[in-house]
Amino acid sequence: MLAIERACFGKDAWPSELFIAYFRASPELFLVAMHGRRIAGYSITRVDWRGAELESIAVDPKYHGRGVAQALLQATVSRLRTGTLRLMVGTDNEPALRFYQRFGFIRMRKVARYYGPGRDAWRMRLELRPKQQTDE
Repeated sequence: MLAIERACFGKDAWPSELFIAYFRASPELFLVAMHGRRIAGYSITRVDWRGAELESIAVDPKYHGRGVAQALLQATVSRLRTGTLRLMVGTDNEPALRFYQRFGFIRMRKVARYYGPGRDAWRMRLELRPKQQTDE
């Protein structure tokens, strides 16, 4: 997972201690996607009084375009069921913005310098609604 983190985020990659802390805090929302015996990607979500926050999602570059991120996000939403799922994404990360918007996330506000000087982010939100049961 750390190799995927470094490949996806470079100098902004998280240290192993942060992965351990998130796993301990919310193991049920620390998801790992496997392709055979290889880790293809992961997502990390935590829940607090305001709802859920997608802290990180990353896919091994070898598996880009294969639906890994979509599967991870769908699994996260399925586990959460209701409430709000929030996330932050760089304003210049067009592929991620398109991905989240296709999934139904909406931009809420711009956060200046979230990732450091000159590196702004969008706060995005997805309202989760329980699936309606149909009467037969």
